[in-house]
Amino acid sequence: MRTTTTWRRPLLLLSLGAAAVLAAAGPRAWARTPTDYEVKAAFLLHFTRLVDWPMGAQDQPIVVGVLGNDAFADVLAGVAGNDPAKRPLRLLRYEALERIGARPHVLFVGTEKAAEARRACAAMGNAPVLTVGDLPGFAERGGMIGFRLTDDGRVAFDVNVARSQAAGLKISSQLLKVARIVEDPK
Repeated sequence: MRTTTTWRRPLLLLSLGAAAVLAAAGPRAWARTPTDYEVKAAFLLHFTRLVDWPMGAQDQPIVVGVLGNDAFADVLAGVAGNDPAKRPLRLLRYEALERIGARPHVLFVGTEKAAEARRACAAMGNAPVLTVGDLPGFAERGGMIGFRLTDDGRVAFDVNVARSQAAGLKISSQLLKVARIVEDPK
């Protein structure tokens, strides 16, 4: 019984944070069941509260880039900037990897091709860019946080701690408690 309580409390806190972001999007977000993209967008924006970037980045707006996937970028645009409890957010859309100039704080890799996702993550190198994607196995293929759907259809996520640490990012223990920790294949 205690084990159940232990993992539910951080999940509840993380879910409440994501719910707060969705609530900020307005009453229309609650008039129906949120789509997968709306839930993922709320989680992604909440991740920005639970990740510490290296010194010098704390006083700047958080730049969230979306590579590809315009549908996700549209949903993210609907909730970005509606979070008064955090730093301002700026959304950038990239049609191609080659179009990324200055690196964002967060890069959502919206491709359905594993090779493109690996290439995007490799292009970020060890720069302090939180790479997030929803391609199956994203976090095991060089990404830092990968969304996945559970057997009951809920959105969950995997975290590659080694990749985030290599980039100088510190992920909150709150987030790690509710994530499935994964590693790059050896």
